[in-house]
Amino acid sequence: MNVEAYDLDSLRKLVRSLQDENRRLKELLDKADIAYESENVFDEKIESIEEYDSDQGGRIQNKYITEELANKYFAMFWGRMDVYAKRGTKGGYFPQCDHRWNDRICPKQRGEKINCEACENRKWTELKPKKIIEHLLGYREDGADVLGVYPLFPDGTCRFIVFDFDNHEKGAEKTDFANTNDEWHEEVDALRLICERNGILPLVERSRSGRGAHVWIFFKKPISASLARNFGCLLLDKGSSSINLKSFHYYDRMYPSQDVASSIGNLIALPLQGQALKNGNSAFVDKNWNAYPLY
Repeated sequence: MNVEAYDLDSLRKLVRSLQDENRRLKELLDKADIAYESENVFDEKIESIEEYDSDQGGRIQNKYITEELANKYFAMFWGRMDVYAKRGTKGGYFPQCDHRWNDRICPKQRGEKINCEACENRKWTELKPKKIIEHLLGYREDGADVLGVYPLFPDGTCRFIVFDFDNHEKGAEKTDFANTNDEWHEEVDALRLICERNGILPLVERSRSGRGAHVWIFFKKPISASLARNFGCLLLDKGSSSINLKSFHYYDRMYPSQDVASSIGNLIALPLQGQALKNGNSAFVDKNWNAYPLY
């Protein structure tokens, strides 16, 4: 093999292919109880390379999703379970109701324009592990299996806050809220730096559009949404001055977006969605914006 004939991206793909083959062969040897040398020249993970990997989708390792794994996943991204939202085929997210397609009960089926929260006949659909598994697998190319979670609990608490660096201008839902340039990168990097300087380890998610981001901060236990939001605002305000950043121009909003639970509140799309992961999006990224592989 003439390695010099390959460019850097091709070599990365080749290494990943060899890593997968090596793993499968080891599994066969283990199953047959055959001893082998444990040293592996491919043990160094590709994500340790400091430059940006153009094949972001290739970094994601497929994993069989069980109900147990889905429950562990949701235990981290824990929002309300008595109501959830799904992405529409044309973009945008909608709370799910058991009566949505019932011609006799649902006003929307009769052509009426009504907010679902104001509907007397609403019956929110509970979030079940099956839907979480569908989200993680992402079989629907139209994105109709993408889930949104409501982080604000009825008692006014939340388990995380998320800083949103997506584009929420009118009509942006058609492009999955993609930003129109790459300047938002710098602001997300700045917020990551602010968090780290204050002893906070955030998770930075590249949005499903690939042109936006969510910065997640988790709490050990539920805290009041008002306290969480005050903390987030102080982090932005005091933190930006500490690194000489005048303002966060591309920062759009924080989730939860309300201090008290007077409604179900705003939703945030859940990360690690199977279809978007194929392009390295909806994935958590390192400081070089390389997607973390899933094992």
